[in-house]
Amino acid sequence: MEVILSHAVFFFCILLLGTISGIFSERAGIVNIAINGFMVFGAVIYGGYSTLFTEVFKWQSLWSNIPLMFLSSITTILFALLFGFAVIKLRADQTVVGFAINILAAGIAALMVLLISQKVFGGIYLSFRERQELALNTDDSKFGNIISLKVFVTVIIAFFSWFALRKTKWGLRFRAIGENPQAADVAGINVNKIKWEALVIVGIISGVAGSIFIQSNYLANFSLTKDVNGFGFIALSIMITSRWKVSLSILVSAFFSLLLSVSFYGTVSFGPSFEPYKNIFQALPYAVTLIVLILTSKNTQGPAAAGIPYDKSKR
Repeated sequence: MEVILSHAVFFFCILLLGTISGIFSERAGIVNIAINGFMVFGAVIYGGYSTLFTEVFKWQSLWSNIPLMFLSSITTILFALLFGFAVIKLRADQTVVGFAINILAAGIAALMVLLISQKVFGGIYLSFRERQELALNTDDSKFGNIISLKVFVTVIIAFFSWFALRKTKWGLRFRAIGENPQAADVAGINVNKIKWEALVIVGIISGVAGSIFIQSNYLANFSLTKDVNGFGFIALSIMITSRWKVSLSILVSAFFSLLLSVSFYGTVSFGPSFEPYKNIFQALPYAVTLIVLILTSKNTQGPAAAGIPYDKSKR
């Protein structure tokens, strides 16, 4: 049970951050199916910076995770701005651009993994040798791992996101753009400026989520698949299920995190008798995701202007 709970917290941090990043973009009227791609980019950038810190600067302290996470999130902003250039400046179809970003992220990740591994290590894996997560216990199967940088950062981001969107004048303007940008423009709100701000926030939060993922024991898997286990797509379904609300997304993320943890580590906790059913348990969270979407998406109305390119001349 210890290993299930500790990994559930790990999954929770990634899923909640991915969900919040999606909420920010869609509340500003931008449909973002590229959450997974942004997280992949954040993960591989973290891996690149980590390699630089370890092999060049010889800085292997646990505290180096803080600047690494910061640098990864800042760099991911550039990727989010590329997305913004297409959907805000060029008014391209947001779903198509999001799909392209997911593919581009996988391609960039594959290229970076190849270049770094061949140049520095002569292998196929990004290396985190002698770099561990900043936590009370670096063993991610122990309860002590819950008290960690990832949990601290997730709590801070979740609280300030909820407060900013629900309790501030800026948040009111933000939500108004997602519902009726023309009316917001008439009221004197710079619609495109808010949209750009939303994508900067998306880049920061997604970069943090990707950083948390690649610090884990999924590193080797990432090097082979160039993906974050599709957690960005699960975050997308959580966003819809939670009705684009940060507060509700916390509960839904916790539920899905527990499902994921049981599916991946149930056989470890409950004994070898579960081994024959391992694949079924691993598929369970994704099946539940589909069922939840089928049951809730039809009656769940998102921001009215989401997915519609803003045209100032039509106000």
